[in-house]
Amino acid sequence: MRIAVAYQDGEIFGHFGHCPLFALYDYGEYVSDCQKKLVDTSMLSGHQQMADKMKELEVDAVIVGNMGGEAKAMLLSYGIVPIVGYSGDADTASDLLVTGQLPVSPAEGGCGCGGSCNCGGSCGPEDGCSCGCC
Repeated sequence: MRIAVAYQDGEIFGHFGHCPLFALYDYGEYVSDCQKKLVDTSMLSGHQQMADKMKELEVDAVIVGNMGGEAKAMLLSYGIVPIVGYSGDADTASDLLVTGQLPVSPAEGGCGCGGSCNCGGSCGPEDGCSCGCC
């Protein structure tokens, strides 16, 4: 399994379309067999370029703090699972995902904002959410 995590200083980065660096984790038969490399995406901008890069890298899932609906749809159309709404240590999140211990839909926040946009569990302009991640 190959997982890409939006990455900054060892932590999960907050925005998919503006992430300057992704950590790419390749897992073998065991979690301890994981190979990690950093991929510079600083020259890319926007959801389409990032989604295309994830497809090019042949990732199975992307973990990121925030991602809008359009970006999620792009990844899903490529067969890539977006994992949104998390923060913290990137290595740990990747290991938890590959071992089935990281839920694909986090309980916090209903919009993939990690609860930080104050949208009350709903997301979109019609719900009063203006965080830009939906």
